Parts: sequence; C-alpha cells; structure tokens
Amino acid sequence: MSDDDAVALVLPLGPYPGLRPFEMSEWPIFFGRERMVDAVVASLLKKHMVVVHGDSGAGKSSLIRAGVLPRLHQEQSLGGNRWRTCVALPGGGPLRQLAVALADLDGRAGDEAHVFALRRALNLGGRAPQALADLLLEGDDDHLCLLIDQFEELFEHARMAGGEAEARGLTDFLVAMAVTPPRGLYLAVTMRSEYLGACAHFPGLAEAVNKHQYLLPPMGTADLLRAIREPAGLYGGEVEPALAERLALDAQGPDGLPLVQHALMLMSPATPDTEGWRLTLDQYPADGLGGMLSRHADTVARAALSSGHPRLVEDLMRALTAKNAEGHAVRRQPRQTLAALAAVCGVTPGTLRPVVDAMRMDGVSFLTPRCTPADTQTLDDGQGIDIGHEALIRCWKALADPVQGWLEKEFRNGLVWRSLLVQADSFDRNVRNVLSPATTEERTNWLRRRTPAWADRYGGGWDRVQALMDASVAAHELQIQEEADARSREEQERLHEQELKAHLEVAVEKGRRDRLFKWAFAVSSLLFILAGFNAYSAYVDRNIAIRETANAAAAADKLQISLDETEAKRKVLESSLAVISSELDQLRHAYAAAPVSGETRKKIEEAQSSIAQQVNKLSYAASVSPRIYFHIAEESQRAAARALELRVEAGRVDNMPVVVPGIELIDAPPPENQLRCFKAEECKQYGNALLELVNARLASPKFILKDFSEKYGSSTSIRPLHFEIYFARGPISVSDNTR
Repeated sequence: MSDDDAVALVLPLGPYPGLRPFEMSEWPIFFGRERMVDAVVASLLKKHMVVVHGDSGAGKSSLIRAGVLPRLHQEQSLGGNRWRTCVALPGGGPLRQLAVALADLDGRAGDEAHVFALRRALNLGGRAPQALADLLLEGDDDHLCLLIDQFEELFEHARMAGGEAEARGLTDFLVAMAVTPPRGLYLAVTMRSEYLGACAHFPGLAEAVNKHQYLLPPMGTADLLRAIREPAGLYGGEVEPALAERLALDAQGPDGLPLVQHALMLMSPATPDTEGWRLTLDQYPADGLGGMLSRHADTVARAALSSGHPRLVEDLMRALTAKNAEGHAVRRQPRQTLAALAAVCGVTPGTLRPVVDAMRMDGVSFLTPRCTPADTQTLDDGQGIDIGHEALIRCWKALADPVQGWLEKEFRNGLVWRSLLVQADSFDRNVRNVLSPATTEERTNWLRRRTPAWADRYGGGWDRVQALMDASVAAHELQIQEEADARSREEQERLHEQELKAHLEVAVEKGRRDRLFKWAFAVSSLLFILAGFNAYSAYVDRNIAIRETANAAAAADKLQISLDETEAKRKVLESSLAVISSELDQLRHAYAAAPVSGETRKKIEEAQSSIAQQVNKLSYAASVSPRIYFHIAEESQRAAARALELRVEAGRVDNMPVVVPGIELIDAPPPENQLRCFKAEECKQYGNALLELVNARLASPKFILKDFSEKYGSSTSIRPLHFEIYFARGPISVSDNTR
C-alpha cells in the first residue's frame, strides 16, 4: 500500500484496533491526540528530529503512525510538497532493518544491491544523513520522514555478541541528524522513558535526545471521552456516556489506553456497519479491562491448540517473554524468528505457524506482524515474531500469575538449568559427582520438554548436561541392579538357612532317639551280658559319630558355599540364628550326657565347633553397610567435606563400616545442616547413631536428623541404609576427635 493510499479517507474495518498500536491507515478513527500531534509535527519540521518517549502503553507508536505521519502527508502536501514515510524497528540488526525499510519506499526491499547501497551509506557515521538524502531525495519539494519505533530494542541488541558496533552505527546516524540534518530528511524516534539513561552509553546520544525530546503527556478526560465515543459514531453506533466515563476512569491505570481499545473492540459488534448499535455499561464486566483481556487470551489459546501439542501456546509465550533486571515482565529481546521459536518449542515451523497466525489475526493482535483478512501470503520462517503489546504480558493471568504463571515457571526453569550447569562443572572435575537417585529421576522427566535451542537462552551447555544425566542414570540403574541382585542373594541365603536348620533339627532328633535306645540296651546288657556291653556300645557310638559328623560337615559345607556367594547382607537374620544356636546347645547337651568314648566325643565337638563358627560368620555377613551421600553448598566446602568423609569411613555403627560414595555440589542447599534418612525403621535404628558419629567428627557446624520416610518410605529406588548429608552455606571445621 502506498503512502497516498494510507492517508486516503477510507474507514478501517472496525472503529477500534484493539491491543495493538494504530496503523497509518487508521488515522480516521484516531481521536483525542490532536494537540499532541500539532506539537510533535511543529518540532519535527523545525528541528528535523524528534524523540517521543513515555511509559509503556502511553500511545507513542500510535501518535506517530496514525497522527504525525498522516498529518505530514495531508497538510504539507497542500503546498505541493512530496512526503514519503517509512517505519523500522531496531531489533535483530538495526542498520539492515532501516536499510530494508528505506528500500521498500520504492518497492525494492528484495533488491539486495539496493539494500546494500543504503546499508553502506548508513555506515558513514556523521556523513550518513547526507548520503541517504543524496540517494533517496530528488528535489527541493521531496521530503522523507523515517520512524524508528521502539528504539529501546537497540540497547538489547548492543548487549549481544557483535551487536555493539551496529548499534553504534545507528546512534551515530541519530547524532548526525541532530547536529546537521540535510534538507528534506526527517527523523522520528519512539522510546520508553525508562531507557533514557541508557542513551548516555553512546557518544553524543544523550545530548541529542535532550535537545529533541518530547515527553508524551497523559490524555485528559475530555480527550479520552472523544477517543472512546467518536469512532463508534463513524460506524453508526454509540457508546453510552456511563460506559464511556467508566472506561475513561479505568484508562488512567497502567496500560490504560491499549486496554480500553481492546475492551471496545470486544464489545463492538462483529460487523459494526449496521446502524443503531449501542455499547452500554451492562456489557462491562466486574473484573474490568484486565479481566476481559485475560479471558479473551484464554479463548484464543484454546482455539489455537492442537491435540498433539496441548502446551504449545504456553511454550510459545514463554519463549517470547522474559523478566528484566528489576523482575518486571517484558518482551524477550532480540525479536525471534518463526524458525527460532519453533526450535525453542521443540516443533517444526509448520506446526507452530497456525498457532502464531491465530494469535496475530486482526481482532486479536496478541502477536505481530499483524495479519488482516486480506492477507494471503504464508508467514515466512525467517519472519520476526513479537508480542503485540506488553499489556498482554501483565494482564493474562495464565502468563502473569506470580506463583503459577508461565513466565514464573520459565524463570524457575532457567534457574534449574543453570544449577545443572554447575553440577556439570563438578562432574567434569570428578566423574563420581553424579546426581542423587531422586534428583536424577526428577531432572530426567524435566528435561523431556527442554531443547538445545531453549538451553542456549540460559548459558548453553546442552551436551555437558546430557553427559551428566547419562552418567547419573547409569549410576542409578547400576544401584537398582545391585539392589535386585542383593535381594536375590538374600532369598538364596534364606533358603540355605532353612535347609541348614532342617539338617540340624534332623541331627538333633536322631541323636535323641539313638540316646534313648542306647540307654535301654545298656541296662538290658548289664542284666544279662555285662561283658559284651563295651564292644556293642563302642560299635553303636562309632556309627552315631560317623553319621553325625558327616551330617554336620555337609551342613557346614552348604553354609560355607552360601557365605562365599554372599557379598553384602540386607538384614540380620536374628530369629533363624537364635533357633540354630538353641539347637546346637541341645545337641551339645545330648552328647554330653551320652556314655560314649572320649575319641568319639571329641569328633562330635569338633563338628559342633565348626558349625558354630559358620553361624557366627553368617551373623556378621548378614549386615549391610550404611551409605551416606555428601551434598555440599559451596565448592569451598569440598576439602573439609573430604576430610570428614575419611573420618566417617574410619568409624563403625552397630559393628558395621560406614561408606561415603561421593561428594556432590548442589545449587539450593537447606538453611541448616541435615542428615536425612528415608526409611522409618532405618531412621529409628541407625539415624541417631550415624548423627552422633558425624557430629563427633565435626567441630562445627553440627547436624540435625531429618526424617523423609513419609515422602520416600514407599520408594523402591532407594537402597537399604541410604542416608544423605546436606551442608548449609558456610565454613566446615573438622574435629580431630574420632570417638
């Protein structure tokens, strides 16, 4: 559309543009700013440059686009002058963006040679304005006004790698325009007032802004009522005075003007060319302008979603917004292309494009560039996408909620990623510094929605974090396998113990029966054949000893095999061991009472002693060594933690050694020093003993015991006797006391 078409008296499709700024072609419905337009036009014609600044939502862009630029065309052309205008945004390469906008004046934005010539002219610093005038202006009656909108984007571009030089080139152009503007060339700049201080970082820019600034004042009540009521009259409608007064009152708040335009757009009929429509106060909701915007955004988001990507709108909005240094919600800079946004969201541009289109349609205008019903061209993958107005960021509850809003979640996710980078640094120094099982499981699930492009926003390091996660998962799986193997060995040991017990019970019972038989036979032999007793008794005793010795030796061999296969015991088999010991005592007493020879008795006692020794070994081997995982809050604590590790491993708890598998640096330590336990029975049986062992080896700080059994007691991924130590921030002093 040419500039002449833009200022022709043609009514737009509706009386209210909504959340976005007014366009140049919408000047017929732009009311209430006439005095401000007069002041800016007068300053621009006199000084060739004006910098309009104010708060977000004050109407800076609309004032220039729908007020100043059409006025230049309409009034100045009456004197036979030719006026052309172009609009550029400085984000994503300020000099190239301006060169492309200038080339488009003649429909040559796709002519790379022409764009390059304009770009080269802009590189001339103080001579750039005259070079552009020579390239673009043809005579004394030829005039060109450039609008650089949202100039604050330049400062974000300057902070990017390699961006400062191009930002300096644009500021040099502005300074030159302020000092020696060429004939026929004019420059308008819009900027948010909070960025005025940033101008001092560029030579001469602060002075140029001070000389040419215009602080946009707020609209008075009468002007607000005109802006609210008069557009409706052009379309055969009316806004009743009560509603207009309420809207004018609410427009005094933050983002008031765009929110009022959005509310009026929603309340207006879909086809406002029908005579007699009327907007009343009854249509205005109780939760006001912000509530209307939030509900509208929810409706658009639901309609834009597909079944395969239910969180795509959320991911898109999180990719487009950020928190600034003051913690305020703002547009993310620089402006993102469709392809870049798709990479961050983990989808293809083709999948994301319908969602973006739904949110940039006329009548919605949540995103830019604007899409009108007449547009037929598909949004290009390289097209920059941005938030239509920051009022959306501040008013959409799903996005702005301070606790569960998408923006807050994105901010916390950025912190999580940076903590993983710290863990990856620790892992790079020592491959034993992997994540704990609980953290590994949580971070693995969390990472499923992250992408390398997303990670680049928070420090990169995707491959390093993946290496940490792979090692942590492998360690976790190895621990699970070890626990499964240990349970299998426990079951085998239990079966061996039952078999051993059965053998011993049989041996004891046979000993009792044989003893009774021997006594009865001995008495009979004394009455009838005393001389044959010793020979018969020796024969019986010898056979008994041989049988019992063989059974005992076989049982001892089975027990030894069990011990050889056992690498770590899971619990003390107290009840089985007590029964076995009792049976051993009974067998010992039975043989002590039997009238057998000394040699036979000696062999039986040796067998009993061998079995007792194996039982004692089983009792000791049935224990499991406690493991304490150390977590430090600061890298400076590592040396002291290592010294404490050696002292703890030198101690014993319940006659068991204590193992410290490693030391892990964490990002969010607790406020006090904690020894954590995870199984109720283990907390009760070993918690205080381990706490005493650790505290005895520390001069400061001391630890407290924290029971996490309610949260993790039913977990199958935590091995038996698993404990964790968490240091709070601060120095660690290890004691020489090793009691």
